[in-house]
Amino acid sequence: MKTRMGHFGWILVLLLSSVLWAGFASAQEANYPTKPITLIVPYGPGGIVDVGARIFVDSLSKELKVPVIISNRPGGSGIVGAQAMLNASPNGYTLLATAGASIIAAVQLSKELPFDPRKDMAPIAYIADAPVAMSISKNTPINSFAELVQYGLANPGKLRGGTAGIGSEPDIMLRTFLKSTKIRSKVVPYPAVGPLVTAILGGHLDWMTLSLPATRAYHKSGDVKIVLLTRRSSDFPNVPSGADAGYPDISVSTWMGLMAGAKTPKPIIDRLTAAAAAASKDHEVVKKLSDAGFSVDFKGPDALSKIVASQWDIFAEVLKEADMKPE
Repeated sequence: MKTRMGHFGWILVLLLSSVLWAGFASAQEANYPTKPITLIVPYGPGGIVDVGARIFVDSLSKELKVPVIISNRPGGSGIVGAQAMLNASPNGYTLLATAGASIIAAVQLSKELPFDPRKDMAPIAYIADAPVAMSISKNTPINSFAELVQYGLANPGKLRGGTAGIGSEPDIMLRTFLKSTKIRSKVVPYPAVGPLVTAILGGHLDWMTLSLPATRAYHKSGDVKIVLLTRRSSDFPNVPSGADAGYPDISVSTWMGLMAGAKTPKPIIDRLTAAAAAASKDHEVVKKLSDAGFSVDFKGPDALSKIVASQWDIFAEVLKEADMKPE
């Protein structure tokens, strides 16, 4: 009898503990957030996601009523930062500000699949997107995209091009450009935006591909000249798109979105989505993102999930056509 009562007592304790824990978890979700949130940017300072996140984060903090702190975790073309978010507890206090390249292209270029964003991540919001820019150094005599192509074809191997992040949208643009035009150019893949810009400003590169938000300041200062965009921009009406120049395959753009771990409770995802939606309507945020080269285009979790699934297939085809293989 004592043994039965002992077993019953333990079962009762476990049941009560489960009920109490469920109640505690529900209370935590209902009160979320109650402490600072870390927003991981999987690239170094100055990249498109870093630029966009730093503009967006102040308004997001106001909406959530807690500090949202950016943590740059570069490495592995974005995989290191994404993995850091996935390794954290899925409680809404560690999020990822990302672009398609860091969770799609970089993953597909890995010999072993580090994670699958379609299964392992919970979309929060698609915030904005931007074209990729091709620009030439002020130290070259080239002044337009047509002249770049003409010179490259007439002087095989003499041009020196660069990009930041293997498998990034700018990297895909560069490789698609070379394949489409059949130009032979020396190509240097830099690990981050900083070293790439230093190289072109120092005269070590003739041309580079980089997101428009990360390029426009150097264009305005006269250090580089933007000669092609993956899609037209009203801020640069005289700069052709890839399609305008006769190369429709040069069309990849980049986007910025927010992700969490797949096991993050839905009430927390809903709270984050609502805060992101409100921040996206902040006129100051919209203006600053626009001034930086972004187009604000808020979309919720379902739409972002479909975009990731669609781009998984699109990136795979682009990488295959650009002859980029897992490393």
